[in-house]
Amino acid sequence: MGILQRTVGLTINTVAGSFFRNFVADTRRASDVEELVLMNILADNKNTDFGLRHGFAGITSKKEYKDAAPLSTYDNYRKDIEKLAAGETNILTSEPVKYFGLTSGTTGTQKMIPVTPRSHRIVAEHMGLLMQGVLFNIIPDSRRFDRGLMLINTVTSGLTPAGIPTGAGTSGGMQSMKRLFPYLWTSPAEIFEIKSQPDANYLHLLFALKHKNLMYIGAPFASAVLELFKQLEKCWPRLVDDLSRGSINEEIHLDLPARHRLQKTLRPDRARADELKKEFERGFAGIARRIWPRLLYINSVAGGSFSIYAKKLEQYLAGIPIYSAVYGATEVFIGISLEPGETTYVLTPRTAYHEFIPLKFADEINPQTLDLEDLTVGECYEVAVTNFAGLYRYRLGDIVKVAGYYNECPVIEFLYRKGQLLNLTGEKTSEQAVCHAVFQAAARTGVELVDYTTVADCENSPGRYIFYVEVKLPAGGGKNLRGTDVIEEALCHANPRYQAGRQAGKIGLPAVKVVKPGTFGELVKILIKNGTSANQLKIPRVVSAKKLVDFLDRNCISPGR
Repeated sequence: MGILQRTVGLTINTVAGSFFRNFVADTRRASDVEELVLMNILADNKNTDFGLRHGFAGITSKKEYKDAAPLSTYDNYRKDIEKLAAGETNILTSEPVKYFGLTSGTTGTQKMIPVTPRSHRIVAEHMGLLMQGVLFNIIPDSRRFDRGLMLINTVTSGLTPAGIPTGAGTSGGMQSMKRLFPYLWTSPAEIFEIKSQPDANYLHLLFALKHKNLMYIGAPFASAVLELFKQLEKCWPRLVDDLSRGSINEEIHLDLPARHRLQKTLRPDRARADELKKEFERGFAGIARRIWPRLLYINSVAGGSFSIYAKKLEQYLAGIPIYSAVYGATEVFIGISLEPGETTYVLTPRTAYHEFIPLKFADEINPQTLDLEDLTVGECYEVAVTNFAGLYRYRLGDIVKVAGYYNECPVIEFLYRKGQLLNLTGEKTSEQAVCHAVFQAAARTGVELVDYTTVADCENSPGRYIFYVEVKLPAGGGKNLRGTDVIEEALCHANPRYQAGRQAGKIGLPAVKVVKPGTFGELVKILIKNGTSANQLKIPRVVSAKKLVDFLDRNCISPGR
């Protein structure tokens, strides 16, 4: 490690430690901090069009704010955001919009979320400094500050009529960090600009394999890390050859200037190539620690429906912990995890003003909300936020469960997003229940689950759930996943309301349809073609769009019953 990198590391470590201590202090007076955040937002934006319409200048308390501004959804901001995209200012915030983050769009129409300099700084501080401060406490060896492999790109998808960049929220954040890339990650900046994810992954691997002391691997979701290791298993002979010769395979699509710049940073390393070849030839069980002996953790969301990918990663990781560090959305940073392997998050009181709608009132247009100090452990709520970028009492559509408190801050578990819930007759079957049922069916029928999604079939009488699953069949296995009874049993156990609906004849027996190998890979391509960012892509666990349902039906090899 060079002197400059050591200096950067020492500086980040010092600042991160201080940031974490301040965060802990905030959690001890979380209610006061949140009220201060709200008052600052209102004061900064009192003379905007939105602030004038809702009397921000005269608001002195949270109660007055709730009385003055109704709960909102994206549709309430659509016209204002169109004005911002056209170059108008002082509409929602006094700050200019520096970027529009595009939501993933997997649960509905893609949205353009304004990002201002202040909102960007707040997210960057919490994503970087707070996360690093937490890591010092849970993984002390991370203080050594070595580089990692990061699977996020800086690709922007376009410009608004006023020339404001648009793209995945993570891409916008990455753009502002380019000067730090050489000190944080093993990949040169050019690789983060590659649109083709397989080509980018190949190059990420090539440069990371050179670096024996790799400290971590990071990605938004565990599915991206799994794809990286699958590609390593498939492409290792080419990677070893490139590493040995100090070259980049001609099959990797690069424009000539980028290829030339990357080629200049490569040097032949026959010794490292030979070392890696021996390990790859031994097989891929536990390969991560064998090729990167100082690898400490994987930083990626691995809870909920992403657990399917985390389980598959274990064959490569062999005990390396997966740290689901943060819970957030394009609109706001919400929480930080304080333990590796956990999928609960301490709410961060400096990132926004948070409100919580009791689940029983979540279908109302403008229900009463609770503040963070009023929540009940074990209860579920929809989250609404007022952020620093012009969204006021904005309903995220995220449903969370309060798992406990850390000092005065709630510890929350993400359950599902509205629209990612099976609800034929009011039974409200959660994503976790569906995920558990599919895992049970695969385990008990002796097949390896590749991926799955679900459709609410209202054409059937009574309505039923259809599970579309892709599996790896055992040697000599048939085409059918004989899991209907197992799924039925698991759903009834997980959700008594579903069981009551079945017993009353309101819900039909679920159907299981096995799709062709590679179907979910093609589904990913369709979602990306429709505008979903590769960075943010999530397989939707409930599909309703007719085009996607028709695609799944065309690829069925088992019709289900």
